[in-house]
Amino acid sequence: MNFPVKFTRRLQPIAICIVGIFLAVPFYWLIISALKTPIEVVAYPPKWLPSEIRLDNIPDAMALLTIKAFINSIIFAISVTGLQLILSITTGFAIAKMRFPGRNALLGIFVFTLFVPFHILLIPTFLIVRSFDWIDTWQGLVLPIVAQTSFGVFVFRQFYIDLSEELLDAARMDGANWGQIFVRIVVPLSLPAVAAYVSVTFLTAWNMYIWPLVSTTTIDLRVLPIALSALVTQRAQITPNIAMMAVLISTLPVVIIFVALQKYFVNGLVGGLKE
Repeated sequence: MNFPVKFTRRLQPIAICIVGIFLAVPFYWLIISALKTPIEVVAYPPKWLPSEIRLDNIPDAMALLTIKAFINSIIFAISVTGLQLILSITTGFAIAKMRFPGRNALLGIFVFTLFVPFHILLIPTFLIVRSFDWIDTWQGLVLPIVAQTSFGVFVFRQFYIDLSEELLDAARMDGANWGQIFVRIVVPLSLPAVAAYVSVTFLTAWNMYIWPLVSTTTIDLRVLPIALSALVTQRAQITPNIAMMAVLISTLPVVIIFVALQKYFVNGLVGGLKE
């Protein structure tokens, strides 16, 4: 009876290592290709270690992407993530723990909009933004994406629904109002959920292409995905190692965010599995 369990436990580390290697190889290939010479990138058989590390590829790639596009992506992703987080965490808590008329109907609206693809709303959203004269503006670029809080509201509502009512009642008996309860008790307990949500939302905003392409026409508001897509039309003039370095540079901020929030992200997953 114990043999299958012991055998499965022994296989788990092996399986994890195999999956980890399988997922790490493409990223490793991206890194070494970004540091190779143009000839080594397309060499056959492929070389797994570059004979020469070309750090000059970094400024060459940044010249193509432009510092402005990089800064725009940072501003866009942080703005969308921060504003969505504020709206999602407060609305999710209100729906989960406060009693007010229409609460279930409001939750139903949020859940329903989860099933509506953004591409269907693209034209109406564009027409609304244009009616406000927000084309080629930061508010036109950021606010329509910030309004897409259905996923975040649902995630935090599910997280707060299991939050101890006794804890909240005790705080109210001590004279705390809803604002104090939320800031001093709820937010510190929400760090795992916040970290998971920030990781997903930042990644989504950082890689967003369609809306920035539709809502902006000037280079001043161009973000990295649009700058990367422009490299496709210039592929005859761009060497493959520079293209790889450009992709690597655009990927690094997402990796840094995940590594920084990894502890809370894993704790959130483990806590969810234990429950």
